[in-house]
Amino acid sequence: MKDYDLEEELAAAMRDRSRREPPRSYDVDDLIGSVRQRRRRLQTGAAAAVVIVALGAGFVSQADHDRASVPVQASTASSADMPPSPPPIEPSSPTASASASTPASPADPARTTNTLFLSALRYQNPATRSEVDPAQVAALFANESTYQRIWGADSRGVTCGALVDGVLASGEVLLYQGTERLDRAPSLDFDGATGKVTDLTCTAVAGDSKGGDPTVSGFYGGLVAATKSGDSTAMARLGKQFVTEYLRSDRGQGPTAGTCSLTTPPFWLADNPSSGTLTHGWTVNLGGHHDFPIEIDENAKIARSCGG
Repeated sequence: MKDYDLEEELAAAMRDRSRREPPRSYDVDDLIGSVRQRRRRLQTGAAAAVVIVALGAGFVSQADHDRASVPVQASTASSADMPPSPPPIEPSSPTASASASTPASPADPARTTNTLFLSALRYQNPATRSEVDPAQVAALFANESTYQRIWGADSRGVTCGALVDGVLASGEVLLYQGTERLDRAPSLDFDGATGKVTDLTCTAVAGDSKGGDPTVSGFYGGLVAATKSGDSTAMARLGKQFVTEYLRSDRGQGPTAGTCSLTTPPFWLADNPSSGTLTHGWTVNLGGHHDFPIEIDENAKIARSCGG
């Protein structure tokens, strides 16, 4: 059979088929209507499902309410027959958990030393005794018995049994009465975990009674001694001896140079020494609520004070 004969046979078969099964016709209006009707059925079904869920939730809530409203009848069984109920679990506080898991950092021994001796100086001076809070002092010690043993009733245990008006703390602690160093020196022990005081011992000191820094003890010790004796000329005399002329005159501080304008200091405490090439410094407190820095030059004179 030739190719063209096959093509004619196929074409004739297709014509016969098309005559027996004509193509279907569609009504556009009916088609759109049926689609809209199907959409309405789907929306109605979804709304019904939402109503069912809401009703179900209401039934659950009502059932829970009913269960909560039912009075509990006393059990007729003896307590011996019933297994013990576990204790209620208390919700843990995040703050409490954090504080329990994070130990407090220990106090700085140098800061504790400063606070302890400054408190003792304030307490031993009648003019400043009311500024000392016993509770704050007791918090510096490891426990109440240590506080009572060292501080006692009059704070003299801190200063080796003597009334003092000057303390110089630079690793070791030196006590002064006026410009004279006390012949006993205190030494503190601290708890390694908390940094609080666990013991204080006093040992005899030997050598030059001046000790420490002669400029600090000479100038501030001399001022305190002059205050007690009522010597009004001491400020100018000690200033000329221990303070540079530049600080006294050119900076305009006059006779109060080196004291931050305090003319009658009741006591002094110097600590935190710092060193430089030609100068070294201290932080000094003369009985007020603020410390101030000083710098001592190569000639052993106060060359800078109060930031000036």
